[in-house]
Amino acid sequence: MTQSTLTFEQPLHERVRLLLRLEALVERFRSTSLAARDFDHHHALTVLVDIYALAGRVDVKRELMGEIERQIANLNRLSAQPGVDQDRLALTMQGQRRLLARLEDQVGSLDHAVKGNEFYTSVRQRTALPGGACDFDLPIYHYWLSQPAGVREELLLEWFRPLETVSEAITQVLTFIRAAGQPRRVIAHEGYYEQGLDTNYAWQMLRVSIGSEQQCYPEISAGRQRFTVRFLDPGGFHDRPRIVSRDVPFQLSCCAI
Repeated sequence: MTQSTLTFEQPLHERVRLLLRLEALVERFRSTSLAARDFDHHHALTVLVDIYALAGRVDVKRELMGEIERQIANLNRLSAQPGVDQDRLALTMQGQRRLLARLEDQVGSLDHAVKGNEFYTSVRQRTALPGGACDFDLPIYHYWLSQPAGVREELLLEWFRPLETVSEAITQVLTFIRAAGQPRRVIAHEGYYEQGLDTNYAWQMLRVSIGSEQQCYPEISAGRQRFTVRFLDPGGFHDRPRIVSRDVPFQLSCCAI
């Protein structure tokens, strides 16, 4: 049997929590919007509703710009460190500044493509109810799902277009955060691991990677100064999960940039 590794991420900052949620939703949208089945496009549209709902509660663009500005400032401080590849650092900072400028140039609300659209609004309202998107509830939606895949895809991508720059920025910001952590191999003795956090660093994310052969999963609890990782046996998804009683080796990354 081929062994695989599964990585679990724990945000340590509310901004990172928001970006991880949006990243997951965008990945689901992209994978389903480019498929051909009507079921996939149904899922893509409901995911798009979730993205705009989340973006409507928080000023995503402002949060991204704040994080990019913070990363640029921290990268700039690296230029004074010996052994730093100055050319690579300069290119990285240029890319960050270009992305920041694109976000600044994006005018209007992120949801302007769907705001006031009666079809989108009706789908958003009905999908909030269990089973609310049945054909007798939304005949126009039933009709849309019967259209050729290319027609449905075109509309989905049109509605997603205002999110393209934001999506790119989310990917870049999270890529830098993940790359800032140095993975190291540690052991959770009897399924439990605890570690302090140096408060001189602005920690943003914990990453725990475990081999599939371990047949358990981590439950991560983190505060400003300390975090714990407990590994649990899923119990075949029938019984209540229990903390494992054996030593569990895993990869740990503490990320801060």
